[in-house]
Amino acid sequence: MQALLIIEGTYPWYGGGVSEWVYQYLLHLPEMEFTVLQIATDEFQGLDPDKALYPLTPNINDFIRISPPAFSSDLQKDLKAWYEDMEQAFPAGHNFDIIHVTNTGFAGFLGAHLSQDNQIPLLLTEHAIYWKEVEMGASALECGYQIPSTEIAKKHTVEHFKELARLTYQHSDQIVTVSKVNIPEQNKLGAERVEYIPNGIPETWLVDQKRRGELPTIGWVGRCAEMKNPLAFFDYVNTFDQLGQKANFTMLLCDANEPELQKKVIEKAKKFPQVTMIWNEPAEAYLSEFDILIITSHNESQPLVMLEALAKKALPVGYQVGDFTDDFGLSFSKDRSIEEQVKRISELWASPIDFEYLVDEKVKLIKEKHTWIEIFDEYRALMNRMIRKEETITF
Repeated sequence: MQALLIIEGTYPWYGGGVSEWVYQYLLHLPEMEFTVLQIATDEFQGLDPDKALYPLTPNINDFIRISPPAFSSDLQKDLKAWYEDMEQAFPAGHNFDIIHVTNTGFAGFLGAHLSQDNQIPLLLTEHAIYWKEVEMGASALECGYQIPSTEIAKKHTVEHFKELARLTYQHSDQIVTVSKVNIPEQNKLGAERVEYIPNGIPETWLVDQKRRGELPTIGWVGRCAEMKNPLAFFDYVNTFDQLGQKANFTMLLCDANEPELQKKVIEKAKKFPQVTMIWNEPAEAYLSEFDILIITSHNESQPLVMLEALAKKALPVGYQVGDFTDDFGLSFSKDRSIEEQVKRISELWASPIDFEYLVDEKVKLIKEKHTWIEIFDEYRALMNRMIRKEETITF
């Protein structure tokens, strides 16, 4: 099977949920052949894939990078010109059985038009709702596209991305969401027949036993992006200090093309020398040391890191967001203070039997429903159904 996979930024250079999903997807479908079309701003395009955080898998036949469009007051004109430029830059002679896009933004726009123009089935896996992220304060998208700073321009950008979402939903032969909580928002913009296939973890990450120290190791993992809200982690650290509760603290961050926020995080960390700061390194070894993972995201779909933490018997804690609920950890409503959360963490840690019981209850769900092997078996079956009666198209 020949597939065109259209992504925005991230893989293979930066960590994060979408990067990990793309890598595992490519890894678990070795019988498929992929052309990866990446939408990325200039700073991404100059990077060498062979020196990336993730390796390029052997089933990638071609890796093509193009720039995102420039938005003006005439969105349709801008997108039409961008699409025409992309068609000219795209090498001829590619044969595809299916087009797969990972969001409804620029990738969704391209996928919808390529699918429509060439009669190729389109599969959408929506990891996050772009317009909602912009509405909630995102300063940049994963492809590097900078969100305008004025409120009027932001409102226009939200409407632009809603329009792109409607287009992508309309032309998708199958829509998959990684997050149950996003389905109502998708339905409002015309998404039909939405199938839920969650995020996952490698089976090899699962551990049966965990040796814990006297003090809990409390960590944070994610892209240094506004939507992940890394600065809030220091509020937890400060509250532990104020309550006289001792713990070890680690932040594991990766670049997200948001230099102003990154500068603020680095400056803030100087005031908290007890926090170990680690940049741009794989998460697994550090998650093995965590007892608790703090989740601080403003907006989230299904945080992959909460699944990864549970695989290593670390308990996710934080405000309820997206699919992060009590099913996956210790979640709190927005009216609960950080002080209340820290006190609850301390109570649990003081009772090792209760702590381990709570963690083990959450881990059961991960083992049953959230391993990559099971997840990509579902994708394999889904794509085979989609193309069974389709001919391969060349363009």
